[in-house]
Amino acid sequence: MKRVIIASVAAAALVGGGTAFAVASDGTDSARPSSTAFQTTDAAVATDARASLSDAAHAALKAVPGTLDSIDRDHGRWEADVLGKDGEWHEVTLDANAKVIDQRVDRDTDAEDAAEAKALRNADVSATEAARKAASSTVTSVEFDGDQTPVWEVETVKHHKERDLNVDAHSGKVTQAPADDHDDDGSDDD
Repeated sequence: MKRVIIASVAAAALVGGGTAFAVASDGTDSARPSSTAFQTTDAAVATDARASLSDAAHAALKAVPGTLDSIDRDHGRWEADVLGKDGEWHEVTLDANAKVIDQRVDRDTDAEDAAEAKALRNADVSATEAARKAASSTVTSVEFDGDQTPVWEVETVKHHKERDLNVDAHSGKVTQAPADDHDDDGSDDD
C-alpha cells in the first residue's frame, strides 16, 4: 500500500508539471522499489512511456534475484549486471519499457570479479539508494566500483549536460567524481 501511495504522489506531481522522485526500499536491492520518476516533465510523460532506472532495476532483479552491480541506459535499452543469489554474475538486457529481452550468465569472470562481488556484498548503500541520493537530475547510469574505497559511480544529465557523481557505498555521501584522466585523443595519461 505504501508503494502505491508513493507512486501515486509521484505521478500526480508529474501530471501537474512538477518533478518527483520516489523509491520504496528496505535498503537492499532485492527489495521491490516503487515506480520512480527522475526529473521528468508532463510533456515527456504524455509522449514517452519509457521505464525509469528504478523500474528497470526492479525488472532486472525480478528476472535474476540478487544484488544489482550496475545499470545503464544505452541506445534506448537498459543493461544491468546482477550478482545473483546463486553467486554467478548475470547480464540482463531490458527494452525501454523495462521488459527483459535477454538474460545470460557471464562466463568470463576472474579474480577481479570475485573481489568485486565481496565488496558489493559488504556495501551498505544499494544501487537504487545511490541513484536516489544523486537524483537532482536524470540518472542514466549507476555502477559499483569496489576497487579501493567502494563507491557507486552515478551519471546524471541535466539540461543536456552530463555530471558524474560518486556515492560512498557505506556512508551514502555524494561527491563530485574526479575528472577522467584522458588526453584530447581519448587515450589514458600515464
